Amino acid sequence: MQLSRKWLNEYTTVTVGDREFAEAMTLSGSKVEVTEDLSESMHGIVVGKVLSLARHENSDHMWVCSVDVGGETPLQIVTGAQNVSTGDLVPVATDGSLLPGGKEIRTGELRGVKSEGMLCSLKELGLTLHDYAYAIEDGIWILQEGDIALGTDIRTVIGADDHVWSLRSPPTVPTA
Repeated sequence: MQLSRKWLNEYTTVTVGDREFAEAMTLSGSKVEVTEDLSESMHGIVVGKVLSLARHENSDHMWVCSVDVGGETPLQIVTGAQNVSTGDLVPVATDGSLLPGGKEIRTGELRGVKSEGMLCSLKELGLTLHDYAYAIEDGIWILQEGDIALGTDIRTVIGADDHVWSLRSPPTVPTA
């Protein structure tokens, strides 16, 4: 069984750390086998809004986007995605961000044009169509989650801002 800290905090306040909680649960007879911080596999990915798109001057399939991520100035991001439009809310991996699987995103150049991050697909965030059936499999994830403030950490949007304890179920005793 998996137990979510966020879910548990809806019913009671857990004031101790994950390790102390796991030890207390184990002493109570509910063996904690794994403690997992869902947020540690990614950081620096936020919600952004595509302000504009322009064809990349050195590519027939790339776009140069201006993206508002809630900062002082919009970011310039180069993408090859064909499903992005002005006004779309998208996950943006900013400079120095970490994607699931350990890939780090840095500012760089794509065909001579500066790119200050990356627009993300479901797959790049470790998600599938099972998680968000409205999304497309081979393209940038266009968020449809309602009113999300620009700059919101994507971990909050997808529920990965949580800690989960995996508990081993106690053995069952057969009844006569």
